[in-house]
Amino acid sequence: MLEKNSKSKAGSGKSKGSGFEREVASKLSLWFSEGERDDIFYRSHSSGGRFTMRAKAKKDTAYQSGDITCSDPCGKTLMDKWSIECKTGYGKWDVLDLIDSNQKVTQLEQFFKQCSNDAEECGKEPLLIFRRPQRKICICIRRNYFLHLVGFFGLSETRLINLSPESLVIMRLSDFLSWISADSFK
Repeated sequence: MLEKNSKSKAGSGKSKGSGFEREVASKLSLWFSEGERDDIFYRSHSSGGRFTMRAKAKKDTAYQSGDITCSDPCGKTLMDKWSIECKTGYGKWDVLDLIDSNQKVTQLEQFFKQCSNDAEECGKEPLLIFRRPQRKICICIRRNYFLHLVGFFGLSETRLINLSPESLVIMRLSDFLSWISADSFK
């Protein structure tokens, strides 16, 4: 009986992750289409697992890095630039762990490392989209990429966290999407 409960909890985590990936894909689709469509992006095959396994065998898998891919060809322009990893449902962790935790590698650093590895494998920019329990959806990007976007789009008022050891920037996904013009990716 104990084993069955353990499996159902693990299944629940996968279900949470899949649901979050669908939610993010819908938000990205609505942003990309200026509110017209919610189906341009969707979860990648096996949540990026197919890409990872094929990459180990030195095989390419088009548009399958990360957790989000395009389900409509019009979204390929964005997927050519970004490899998006989605994380939620990992229990209690905090971005402040980067500052005051005794962990050698924090949960956020582990997430971003996975995201970066996938992105590097296919020559894309890593975007980590995450939500902690009962919190807003956030995005974590490299500081250099953030500065590139600032130069291109300018910067409106938003809450930013610049994490110096890893040179990462964290902000709310809603702020990021309202700041970045989807037209520039079309």
